[in-house]
Order: sequence, then structure tokens, then C-alpha cells
Amino acid sequence: MTRSTLRKTFIATLALSVAMFATAHIASAANDRPELSGIWQVTGYERSIRTVDGKMPPLTPEAKKVYEQNIVARKQLKPRNDLTRCVPPGTPRVLWAPFPIQIVQTARKVFWLHEYHHLIRHVYLDEKLPKLEDMDPSFMGESVGHWDGETLVIESQGFNGKTFLDRDGMPHSDQMRVTERVRLIDGGKRLEDRVTIDDPKTFTAPWTARVVFERKPGVELKAEYHCVLKYEEY
Repeated sequence: MTRSTLRKTFIATLALSVAMFATAHIASAANDRPELSGIWQVTGYERSIRTVDGKMPPLTPEAKKVYEQNIVARKQLKPRNDLTRCVPPGTPRVLWAPFPIQIVQTARKVFWLHEYHHLIRHVYLDEKLPKLEDMDPSFMGESVGHWDGETLVIESQGFNGKTFLDRDGMPHSDQMRVTERVRLIDGGKRLEDRVTIDDPKTFTAPWTARVVFERKPGVELKAEYHCVLKYEEY
């Protein structure tokens, strides 16, 4: 079996699995909701995360020291970056990864299938997040969502605090809460995600970043992904 055939078989199997789940949970999204399903890819790529108005996030003095130490380590080619350890980049940083994302939307759940690390984020609609102390901390956290008109609002928490928010090493804690407002723009050709970070242990106030995706018709997620890159290759 060729690599191309294997890739198509994997994608078909994944799509079938998602479709079977969707069918069991009222497969089609409600008719009055925007259709987010499809392949999307981030526009542009930035090493450093910034607020919507281009400013540095409001770090606490302690977190600023950590960030500055991470910058120095990277310049010395001794990065503390999570990518050098091949661990998942976590939410929301995975949104900025320059790899395609497939969104599968149903009436009760929205799946975010990331080619990067083959990560899958499950956004459960119209449910409440468990209390933070009741969660099992993870790289991606747990996510719930609800519709606010034509905007999908996603709330996530339950992070393990072992990742950074960008390639430069912007820190966050395990107390971080992420709120996203996702909507179609430009007639459905692009997808906007306004990401608000609320983490009092790391930042002096909540702040918002913005990421935009382009729809990529005809693109498929690759079936194989291995984290084997070395820092020197970047």
C-alpha cells in the first residue's frame, strides 16, 4: 500500500469515525447557525503573541522575569520552548500553528482536528465547565461552547501550565482561563477567533489576541505527523 493510499485511508477512517459520532448526537448543526465545518489554516505566522492592538500582554513582574529569561535562553540556542520537548503546544497556542485545522460542527459538539500533533479538541455545546479543582489538568484543557447569535463562544480551562503561549516563551499558569469568540468573516471565506486570556497569576489584567484563518477547500489533513524537528532548523 502506497503512502498516498495510507494517508487517504487514515483521513477516511477519521472522517467516518467523526461522522458516526455526529449521527449519534444529532448530526447536522441547527439550520440557524453559521456553518464552520471545513478546512482552515492560519493567515501569517508570528513568533510573539500580542494583544489585538499590538501591545505586549500585561505580565506581572514575576512573569515578566520568566519571559525575559526565556528570550535570553532562546538567543543562546538553549530554548526552554516546549517544542524542543515534543509536547503538545496546548490551547490556545495550537491555533497559531502553521498547519491546517479541520472543524467538524454538529448540533451538540464542535470538533477541532489539528494536523499538528494530530490533536483533537472537543467543544461540548451548551454544557458547563467543571470546577477547576475537579479537572484533570492537561495540555489542551477542557472546552465548552455556546452560540451567541452568529458567534461561537468557547470557554476553556484545566491546563497543566507546562506550555507557553508563543515561540518566545510567553508564560501562563495552570489557573489560566481562555474565552474565544469565533465567527465567519469576509462572506465565510475567513474565520476570526478573538482569544481572551484571563490568568491573574501571570497577567495583571485579562487581554485579547486575534487570529484569523482562511478556508482551504480541497486541502486534506496529512495522515502522518512526527515531532522530530531540532531547534536549529527554525
